[in-house]
Amino acid sequence: MPDHRSARRVQSGFLLAAGVIAIRLGAQPAFARPVASDTIYRLAVDSTAKEYKDLAYVYLLDDGIARIEADGRAVERFHQVVQVIKPRAAAQWAERQFSFRPGHTTTHVEWMRVLKASGELITDKPSVTQASSVPASLADPVYTDTKVVRYSLAGVAPGTLVDIAWTNETTDPFLRGDYVSGWRVSPGLPVLRSRYVLSVPASVTPRIVESHVDFPRREEQDRGRRYYVWQRSDVPVVQGEPFAPDTAQPAALITIAMPLTWSDIARWYNGLSKDRYALSPAVIARVDSIAGAQRTAADTLVALHRWIAKDIRYVSVSLGIGGYQPRWPDSVVTTGFGDCKDKATLFVAAARHLGLTAYPVLLNSSGVRMRDVPSITQFDHAIAAVPSPAPGGLTFLDLTSSSHPPGSVPSSYQGEFGLVVLPDGTAREVTFPKDEAGAASNSFVGEAGLDGRLSGEWISTGTGRFESGLRVTYAEPLDSARMTAMKSVYAMTFPSSTVDTVIAFNGRDAAAPARVTVRLHDAEGFKRAGSLAILTLPTLMTASNFAFSMMQGMLSTRGPRKLPIEASRVFQDGRQVTEMRLRLPEGWKAQLPDGATVTSAFGEFQSAFAQQGRDLRVTYTLAGATGVQPKEKIGELQAWLKAVTNATVTSIGLIVPPVP
Repeated sequence: MPDHRSARRVQSGFLLAAGVIAIRLGAQPAFARPVASDTIYRLAVDSTAKEYKDLAYVYLLDDGIARIEADGRAVERFHQVVQVIKPRAAAQWAERQFSFRPGHTTTHVEWMRVLKASGELITDKPSVTQASSVPASLADPVYTDTKVVRYSLAGVAPGTLVDIAWTNETTDPFLRGDYVSGWRVSPGLPVLRSRYVLSVPASVTPRIVESHVDFPRREEQDRGRRYYVWQRSDVPVVQGEPFAPDTAQPAALITIAMPLTWSDIARWYNGLSKDRYALSPAVIARVDSIAGAQRTAADTLVALHRWIAKDIRYVSVSLGIGGYQPRWPDSVVTTGFGDCKDKATLFVAAARHLGLTAYPVLLNSSGVRMRDVPSITQFDHAIAAVPSPAPGGLTFLDLTSSSHPPGSVPSSYQGEFGLVVLPDGTAREVTFPKDEAGAASNSFVGEAGLDGRLSGEWISTGTGRFESGLRVTYAEPLDSARMTAMKSVYAMTFPSSTVDTVIAFNGRDAAAPARVTVRLHDAEGFKRAGSLAILTLPTLMTASNFAFSMMQGMLSTRGPRKLPIEASRVFQDGRQVTEMRLRLPEGWKAQLPDGATVTSAFGEFQSAFAQQGRDLRVTYTLAGATGVQPKEKIGELQAWLKAVTNATVTSIGLIVPPVP
């Protein structure tokens, strides 16, 4: 069962011991004590009632008590009671898994019970328990000392209650004073009783970020500790809406952190890594050999990036503090593998050896979720940076990606937060550059025979973010499987066509134009009906018609709009052009539809049709928009989607001259 408190990557463990293991929450005032289970069982709902009958399960209780110390040590007790309604929920709740880092975190499961809705006990413990190490994936392998314990509960079925209580304890934080956790008040299903209690020393003022919390918290002080209590009954189900901004999703979320700063984190990481930039004579010789073959410093940086990104295999060895401390460059080069921080450290060390300035950069590969909540748990990736010609500017290099040359970073963290760690341990907060919106072009240039068969080629190009996407796709040469798949996709653009050639550019060559050419022949282009031929436009031109029709249907089945609309989620900003330039047989005359321009706050669509001599040209241009529009514009969005669908012609009639 996925834990809805996903805001925190809880590192936990499992203690097996005879007898009862004391839970070190300390003496708690009455308002912060654990909830008695028997008082919760009485809340069991009528699962046939209208508000519950279609749900998988409901939370009768979702309770958390966290006791945090100033140094980041923590004891967190969780208690959940759910009522299972549908069979799919039985499968979810019959299996639970906890993980832990030996020497740093532990987990103690107090109880796992399955009961009838009346409160009658079915089973008071798991039927199967298994402890194991986390297996290393063969793709992007990660070797870690994290352990997992899995539990299987018998008797979980629709109509039963599952009652689970467990305690996570952080005994030795990796960074002293680092703690961050989140509590989701509204997990997406009804919660009859929700409570979260935070206890900290009275001398500590934690960072507290409340999102969409519409009820007041309670604050108390007792015996040298400050308590924060969030308590709510009958939490309503919160549902998102299509195309709504993330910040507008009304799920109530509470984020808690200790008063750490990004400078604290930079100083800590610098302490772990500052002695790891030394190079052995063998590695120095390799670096000098690479640099010696280059003409400029810029060429050298490109060559070093290519070497580390392509020739050093990505493998993460996150054992002990190694989850945060990079390995020695000599070990990385000798073994031929390393993770992101190993690769970044090797690059920084090599650059500094050559007299160039370079820094490690910490970030999250999907973007730091909360910039105002400093924590090492916000980071899962490391890259490098070198000064750029612009005053104060930086050029970023992701050493795990050979398809992104220096100065280009993956789209997943463009525009997001990063932390540059300077040699003296100070921090520089940065925002990663974003690719320009750019444009994508897919053009078919071909010729039709008298028999209605087509031959020609698709030409795909891109600029801005579209170019970046193409470079990632074609960073590696097409093997036979990918070649076959590509041919199959393009063969479907026209009925019965045969693809014989695919010419793809080298995505790793920054100087190579982003261009892919696919040649096909013997396509069934026309359906003949006497003196009339019907040309069905290729699927690459009309795909948006289907997508926009789906969007219309999705929006039409929902009730009144409650949330704003983010335009770029309807159709990403940037311009996409699909075009067909077809040379017709002599004397064939197209019945050209009228072109159209459909504009709204959510984008612009243009269609154009022309014939000059034997050359027929059909062009569709779709440009997305940016910005957040108010919910009142849902009607305009639906009207625009419908207008674009109506303006997307899928076939064109042609008058065929009689055969002499």
